[in-house]
Amino acid sequence: MNKNKWSIPKSRYDRLAGWLSGGFLAAAAFYLWANWMAIPQKIPTHYGFGGQPDAWGNKSSCVVLLVIGGVMWLMMWGIEQVPMIWNTGVQVTEENRTRVYRILKNLLVTIRLVIAAIFAWIVVCSARSQPLGSWFMPLTMLLVFGPIVLCLLQLYRKR
Repeated sequence: MNKNKWSIPKSRYDRLAGWLSGGFLAAAAFYLWANWMAIPQKIPTHYGFGGQPDAWGNKSSCVVLLVIGGVMWLMMWGIEQVPMIWNTGVQVTEENRTRVYRILKNLLVTIRLVIAAIFAWIVVCSARSQPLGSWFMPLTMLLVFGPIVLCLLQLYRKR
């Protein structure tokens, strides 16, 4: 085990998900930059449950959405760095510390990846004035809550 009991070594999955999540937001930013002049002045700013636009606003709202996604990405990254503040939901002992923190780190990395993908998709769809798709909300719920359920099952399976 590491000298610092709170330190969690980065796995390949951590690195891959980190690069992918940053890449999603960077790709959305590049898309906005490359297509800014072609983006209509009036774009969707809100979508209903079925993925159809139901409110419209200025194209600068795409930038605001991208910034919000970036701030959330940074906040999630910051939380990953300080495991001592994580609410584990189980008693952490010397014997289970590594397993519990690895499970929770995987959850945080996965949620960061999902959030980045969601924000990138919404930014691009808004910039293109297109619906998100009727599949968007159910898939988003599955991608957000699925890892949480799996994490809880892993945590409580081997107490």
